[in-house]
Amino acid sequence: EVYDRVRVEPTDTSFKECISFVRNLQPDAILAVGGGSVIDTAKAANLYTTYPETDFLDFVNPPIGKGLPVTKHLLPLLAVPTTAGTGSETTGVAVFDYEPLKAKTG
Repeated sequence: EVYDRVRVEPTDTSFKECISFVRNLQPDAILAVGGGSVIDTAKAANLYTTYPETDFLDFVNPPIGKGLPVTKHLLPLLAVPTTAGTGSETTGVAVFDYEPLKAKTG
């Protein structure tokens, strides 16, 4: 199945919608084709699908979240960037706007 509702500037709400979509599928791998927003959303869905018991802020950087370490193997994530410049495919960070504080974090 294809998730095609990624926001250009992802938010905690848009991440949570994609996370729910991916959790329901229980995939063996994730494919992200697009720019930084698509790849970051896929990274978040991968992380929270692997850790379904965690709170959303558990892996978000302090002081907004707890900044917990990732200790489990995640699903294979194939990132196919269609833009140049974000470098999202090269990092483990997923950047988003945290709406309650109007802050960009990851």
